[in-house]
Amino acid sequence: MNRPRILVTGGTGFLGKRVIPLLREKFEVDVLSRSGTTEVQGDLTQWNAGLNLPALSKKNYALMLHMSGLYDLMKPKADCTLQNVSAMGTALKVADLLKIPYFLSTSTVAAAINSSLNLVKPYDLNFTKPFPDAYSESKAWGEQVLQNWSSMNIKGRINLRLGVLVGDTKKGEIDRIDGPYYAAEAFKKIRQLIEHMPTPIPLPGSEKTRLPFVPVDVAADAIVKFCEWTLSTEPGGYWSYHITPTEGASVTELYSSALKKLAIPNKGVLLVDQLPEALTLKISKVVAKFPEEQLHYLLHFPLYDTTPTREILGDRWCPEFSSYANTFWSGYEKFVSYR
Repeated sequence: MNRPRILVTGGTGFLGKRVIPLLREKFEVDVLSRSGTTEVQGDLTQWNAGLNLPALSKKNYALMLHMSGLYDLMKPKADCTLQNVSAMGTALKVADLLKIPYFLSTSTVAAAINSSLNLVKPYDLNFTKPFPDAYSESKAWGEQVLQNWSSMNIKGRINLRLGVLVGDTKKGEIDRIDGPYYAAEAFKKIRQLIEHMPTPIPLPGSEKTRLPFVPVDVAADAIVKFCEWTLSTEPGGYWSYHITPTEGASVTELYSSALKKLAIPNKGVLLVDQLPEALTLKISKVVAKFPEEQLHYLLHFPLYDTTPTREILGDRWCPEFSSYANTFWSGYEKFVSYR
């Protein structure tokens, strides 16, 4: 029996390198990239991605998995719009012209970072409040393009909002310092101050906030299972899911584990959320070199509804932070030792 063939974008990045081997166990896979080393060469920022569409149409793809995009909180709006909005439209157009019936896209929880809901639903998008950066705004608009795409050829469109990707559960390996790893970077800069502080360390954050960390190997497995689910259930229309843990790590848990791994003596952690945010961001940047763009997320992550996700993947599909905290920091230590 012939295996379904799928077309994949973003197969050469941090996440993609984990996804592709798992996909190849179950599907025939063609990776589209600009690298020149994959099955299909193309650029989603160009008209029709620069592809030979008549030739590709003979492949009879069953699904297109779109994972490519720009992730950088510091990039200007034009770059984010090109890579995360325009490229989404091009990917959908390519799928449409190739008559690919199912389109699965990986987005991010940052698309709803400005939501006013206490529990964010997978379909929630809020364009009435400003976004903290061009990246999150572009991902929200990309989701809007996907949700509103009209096509006779694409039967089902599935949106996966990934949580904050961290190192894998086995070795914790990462390819750059990002997100929660800045906590360790900051603590190393103020180590002496922490060691001599006679009281718990006042640090920015709220006891209510939960951090949606997802190990990259767990995210990769979830994406593959959603590809399988899509082709077996053949859902029509638009569907959206949060690929995040049921609970998520607390801010105190992140801080405490970082201090422990760095062996920094301390009297504990005291979360402070009464100061004006602008002042908190500036103090953290000046004193500990914690990037303002990254800290904003740590202060504002809402809770994400994972009920629909667990109905497909099961209740225990994503481990909680406490179960892989040591591996998490081991991967960080290995990365910084080679910098």
